[in-house]
Amino acid sequence: MTGRRAAIRRLGEWTALLLLCGVAMAPLLRLQSPCTHDGSLHYYRVAAMRHALGEGVLFSRWLSGLAFGYGQPFFNFREPLSYYFTLAMHLAGLSLPLALNLVYVASIVGSAIGAYLLARDLFGRAAGIAAGIAYAYAPYQLLDALARGNAPESVALALLPFTLWAFRRLALQGGRRWFLTSTGLLAALYLDHNISSLLFTPLLLAYLALLAVVHRRRFHWLQVALAVALALGATAFLWLPALAEKDTVQLYLTRATRNNDYHYNFLGLAEILAPPAPADTSLMNPPLRVTLGLVPVLLAALGLLAGLWRTRRSVDGTGRERRATLLFLALAAAAMVILSTRASLALWERVPLLPFVQFPWRLIGRAALPVSLLAGAALPPTSAESPRGPGPARLAALLSTPVVVGALVLAAIPATYPPLEYCTAAPYPTISDVHRFEHESRLVGVDPVGAYFPVWVQERPDGSPLEELYATGEPVARFDASALPDHASI
Repeated sequence: MTGRRAAIRRLGEWTALLLLCGVAMAPLLRLQSPCTHDGSLHYYRVAAMRHALGEGVLFSRWLSGLAFGYGQPFFNFREPLSYYFTLAMHLAGLSLPLALNLVYVASIVGSAIGAYLLARDLFGRAAGIAAGIAYAYAPYQLLDALARGNAPESVALALLPFTLWAFRRLALQGGRRWFLTSTGLLAALYLDHNISSLLFTPLLLAYLALLAVVHRRRFHWLQVALAVALALGATAFLWLPALAEKDTVQLYLTRATRNNDYHYNFLGLAEILAPPAPADTSLMNPPLRVTLGLVPVLLAALGLLAGLWRTRRSVDGTGRERRATLLFLALAAAAMVILSTRASLALWERVPLLPFVQFPWRLIGRAALPVSLLAGAALPPTSAESPRGPGPARLAALLSTPVVVGALVLAAIPATYPPLEYCTAAPYPTISDVHRFEHESRLVGVDPVGAYFPVWVQERPDGSPLEELYATGEPVARFDASALPDHASI
């Protein structure tokens, strides 16, 4: 295939992916944001960041506008990437609700493209299209965007397949291009979502170990090791203080309530494998349904069996890698499902840092990637990727892609309705709006539990004299010199 034809084909596949994501994106292509569990928190945090930027502060661990102007060490413990992504679109002129919506749109499209690239390299182009759609329409993706409102996690879900794809290429091809790409993607993940980084790093290392065993002579182990080390080193300014200083704030509050205690957030297999169900928008507090999706799971099982059957007689490196990858993906998905059930309680009680994940059902969101890749493997190779067979076989291969993609999209449609409808919010909020929200919601510091108050804070503020200075635009004097005794000087 000539370079021009290959470019046209790639453009067609990318365009098809974008169009096929239309049903998932449609609820977010509007000026109002869905009413979600945590959406207002991200909204007001970005508003506080915009105010800080107006004062000349590009980045600071201490976000000064929060807590009625007293500030909190928010970015000493929380990841900044998705917030700055939102802020950049807001500064470009977009209203803040629309900018937040577009973060989820970009995450859905990015998830489709990342899973497509990885599955295409592993199992072929048709598998890439199916895997991309399966991952973009994974129930957990839509849950994050339309019900939970977890922007950092949504961005992280999109980064996962890209990171695996880039590291696979680095491991097998080497070179500066893939070294920089792998390092940058892994660093971006570490700067985007702490919990996703914690859960993904063991998976990445296990996958690299698998590639090292299968491709012993081709594996560029030195470049891979340097890429991982450089990503860790480049982001140490974030994760190292968070670990070293975690006892200086009240992070224990993130697990102090029943809602956030992992003991009360395990799932059953019936919930995980539940079939599609419509959202009941008449409920004031609809239940949070966390599921892998019955259709993707069935396709993943078919993909595992079909993939093992196709490679049963293959002795070359490609066949060995495909077999090993199929088994690895199946084991990874099974392990994540088990970790989301009460059968894994002993691990949650003994493995360090695991309780900070809070919700065992988060693992279902991570299991969506291996399940989607296996679902893609259910599709037979296209005629360009396999020897020519009889006419019926080629016809079946041609029709299987639209059938599988159609089934995935149709099964996900019930999850594309925001269960709490849409909320009206100011398009360009000010720091006074942030303080007003703190007063009305009592979420001081724009946090559900106040986990970022220093441990020395015994009585939380219900306001501050700094608010008037913020509201009038006067310089914020954080030290009251009139309180000094006579003849004292600074």
